[in-house]
Amino acid sequence: MYYEINSELEKKFKMTDFPLNISVEVTNHCNLNCIMCNNDKMKRPKGNMSMGLYKKIIDEVALENPATRIWLDFYGEAMIVGYKLYYMVDYAKKKGLTNVCINTNATLMKPDYAEMLLDSGVDYISIDCDGFSKEVYESIRVNADRDVFYKNVEYLLEYKKKINSDTVIDVKIIEMEQNKYEVEKVVEYWRNRGAWTAVRRCAEWVTENDNPVNDDINIDRIACGIAVGTAVISWDGMVGGCAWDYDCTMKCGDINKESIKEIWMRRNDQFLKLHFEHRWNELPKMCQNCTDWRVIGEERFDENGNPVNKSYKTEEKMF
Repeated sequence: MYYEINSELEKKFKMTDFPLNISVEVTNHCNLNCIMCNNDKMKRPKGNMSMGLYKKIIDEVALENPATRIWLDFYGEAMIVGYKLYYMVDYAKKKGLTNVCINTNATLMKPDYAEMLLDSGVDYISIDCDGFSKEVYESIRVNADRDVFYKNVEYLLEYKKKINSDTVIDVKIIEMEQNKYEVEKVVEYWRNRGAWTAVRRCAEWVTENDNPVNDDINIDRIACGIAVGTAVISWDGMVGGCAWDYDCTMKCGDINKESIKEIWMRRNDQFLKLHFEHRWNELPKMCQNCTDWRVIGEERFDENGNPVNKSYKTEEKMF
């Protein structure tokens, strides 16, 4: 089941001195034009993160909390940077980080890239699969080839077995009107091949707009789990306010000039506190008009079909 969005869920959320999750934008370039993503509407510059900036981020995480979940993506496809990704994961693992994760559309994951990822020691690979049939998959993942994608992921799972890797490979489908009749097929197909599977709700992606949502939406509103638990760092070092804010319109700081911890603590005082105190009208307009706090949580199962729950403790592995 999806998480039930109520006050009981909110009790799991904590304001911490250092983020539980950090999304590190390896690149904001993407090879697809998916119908539910706003990458094509992005106004900020496109680029790739430098190794110098990346190492600065990882060095601080290793010092503050090696169990912080590092996600090597924000708004872009990490596989675009090719073998550089191996060195990024390898550097983080050698620094002692225990939750190094990648989210990918896997359309560029040819066999040598698949082997590269697993050989790097990455802890968790989340793969987007939004359809079973060629027609449905390609209508959502525009510019992708369904058969190439399935072949890529099948090889990744085969290589994982071959080397007896501990990496968790999780195939995720975002449930929406276009694919809701194929959700069970996707889950069954990948579970039978040894993957974890997850189903999640589709987000609306926040924007700076002047169109207020219906006041009724705030009656049972809780603090946003995305805002509470995740710091997002763009390829050029800007820290955004939210993982749904693709243009980083709410700028909380610059990693080139400050530490993650300094920015996060200031963000707690100026932003997160408002969430926990339910002072919705004092939030930035982007948050006031957002409804994506309702879509947190995923229905996730291991390769045997057993439910898997995410840990909210900062010192533990994610799953």
